[in-house]
Amino acid sequence: MTNTQRNTTVISVLLALVLASGLFLFNKLRGQYNVVDKKNKDLTAKIVQLDKMLAMKEKIERDYEELKLMLAEQSKVIVQEDNPAITFNYLLQVLKWMKRNINFDFSMSSKKVSDSDWNEYIVSGNSHFMDMVNFIKNIEYQRPLLTIEELSVNESNVVSDTVMFSFVFKTHIKTDGTAMNLIRQKDVPAFIQSYVVFKPRIYDKPIETDIDPSLLRIDKITIVGITETRVFLRDENGIIHILSVGEPVAYGYLYSIDNKQDKVIFKTNQYGTSEDKILYLQKK
Repeated sequence: MTNTQRNTTVISVLLALVLASGLFLFNKLRGQYNVVDKKNKDLTAKIVQLDKMLAMKEKIERDYEELKLMLAEQSKVIVQEDNPAITFNYLLQVLKWMKRNINFDFSMSSKKVSDSDWNEYIVSGNSHFMDMVNFIKNIEYQRPLLTIEELSVNESNVVSDTVMFSFVFKTHIKTDGTAMNLIRQKDVPAFIQSYVVFKPRIYDKPIETDIDPSLLRIDKITIVGITETRVFLRDENGIIHILSVGEPVAYGYLYSIDNKQDKVIFKTNQYGTSEDKILYLQKK
């Protein structure tokens, strides 16, 4: 074998070894690429799935919060947790909703025990009667289930229509209830009272009201003449006045004229109740 042939053979063998090694490495790298590519595709699919799950999680959390808000706005809810601080702050919130300021003392009367689902509290204070009425109405009518158990009201001598009050109520609890801070205000129409509840209605002396000085005072007049439709009256100054049925006098009005019996009747209210005042014609 010549040197040329021998060199050609060696080179061919080396080339074959290089090609074989290259092919082996190529196949090995292609296998690794396929594995990595599959992993990448799997990871991409998992990322897409996780993104969908994350989006659903955010939606579920929003739905959950909306449901909690809807629950908090139901007609009645039971709170999930209670203690004196929670209930006291809630009472202050009720007064804030009412736009009222009522001074009261607050204490726990009975704490929840294993076989109960409520705490009991006592509230004592003083306020105008209607403020107290609306305070208690809000405690009962607002969304948290608070029940009035006892109520005591006494007259106060501090200010007219001010009362001293004391009531016992229970805050009901359940573990799957609504957090007190999530509860929203419910519209509770206030009781309307047009007069002072504790103001006396019957008086020993005439009611002190602003009387028009031009009106006749029937205790200071004399009937000097009567017709079917009119009565002629003389006041304390000797001035003659003519009145028809329905016309006003101090504390009332002329109710009727009876010319046959020479009398007139006035309807008056000087002492807190309506009265008939009858005057007769003064005959000489």
